[in-house]
Amino acid sequence: MEKVLVTGATGFVGAALVRELVRRGISVRITVRKTSLTDNIQGLPVERVVADVNDNDAMRRACHGCTHVYHVAGVYRTWMRDYGMLHRVNVEGTRTVLSAAQEAGVQKVIYTSSIAALGMHGDGKPSDEQTLFNLHHLRLPYEESKFHGERVAWEFYRQGLPLVVVRPALVMGEGDIYPTPSGRLVLDVLRGKVPCYFDGGIDVVDVRDVALGHILAMERGVPGESYNLGNNGNFATLRDLTHMIAHTGGVRPPRVRVPVWCALLWAYSLTLIADYLTHREPVATPASIRILALKRRVDFSKAHRELGLPQTPLADIITRTVKWYRTAGYV
Repeated sequence: MEKVLVTGATGFVGAALVRELVRRGISVRITVRKTSLTDNIQGLPVERVVADVNDNDAMRRACHGCTHVYHVAGVYRTWMRDYGMLHRVNVEGTRTVLSAAQEAGVQKVIYTSSIAALGMHGDGKPSDEQTLFNLHHLRLPYEESKFHGERVAWEFYRQGLPLVVVRPALVMGEGDIYPTPSGRLVLDVLRGKVPCYFDGGIDVVDVRDVALGHILAMERGVPGESYNLGNNGNFATLRDLTHMIAHTGGVRPPRVRVPVWCALLWAYSLTLIADYLTHREPVATPASIRILALKRRVDFSKAHRELGLPQTPLADIITRTVKWYRTAGYV
C-alpha cells in the first residue's frame, strides 16, 4: 500500500500538496516541528510525526514504512538574523532527509528546489533545466542555499536514490500564512509600503499548479531529471506585477520608477534598520533587489510537455491571492 511522507507540510507549498494528496485518497504522513503553525493542515486526516529535518533519528522514524517521499521543507527568506539557518535547513537538512529516505528504501523521492538554483545565459535566453547556477558573485544567501541543496540531492541520486527535482517559480496563491517573501510582496503593496518600483521582473506560478506539479513529477517524472514548474506566459515586470496587485486590491499602485542603484540604497538602509533596531523583516533587501533586477526568464516548457503541468494565468493567481489575504484578515 502506498504511503507518502511530506516534509514541510505546514508551509505554503507543502500544505497545498498535502491537501491535494488527501483529496486523491492517498495515505499521508507529515513531519511537523514543535513550533510549526498548523493552521494550513487543520482537520486533514494525516499522520503526524514530530521531526526536525536536522534530526537524523527523527527523520529515520518519519521515513520508516513510507513508499514515497516529498521533501518540501526549506527556509525561504531574503532576510534573517542568522543566515546560517539557510545552510542548516536547505543543505544539511536535505542531506538528513534523503539519507533517511535512502535507508528506508523508498521507491521515489521528489525534492523541492527552486528556480533560484538556476543560472542565466549571457545572451538572455531563458534558463532551462540544464542552466547551471552562475550567480555566486551577487552574494544571494537563499539562492546559494538552494544551489548547494540541489548538489546534495544529486549526490544521492548518483548513489542510487530514485530522485526527481522540481523547481517552482515565485509561488503565489492561497494559504501563505507565514508569509513567504512572495506573500509579503503582495501584502506590502496592499498596505501601501511599496512607494516605488525599478526595472525588474520575475516568473510567477500558482501554488495549486505547484502542488499538482509535485504529484505529476512523482507519477510521470523520470528519476535523474529536473522540471521547472511555472508558466511561460507569467513573467511580469515589477511595475506590472505591483500595479496588478494594487488594482486588484483597490489601492494606489507605486507610481515612481527609480534606478536600480537607488532601490539598492533603499534596501541597504532598510536592512541596517532591521539588523540593528527593529529585528523585523524589511520590505526589501539587497538580495531581493538584485535577483529582481536580473529579470531572469525561465523556460517551463518541459514540465508542461512531459508532466502535463497546469498553466494558470497570472491574472487569476493575483485575484485569488489578494482575495485570500483579504478574507483571512491580513489587510
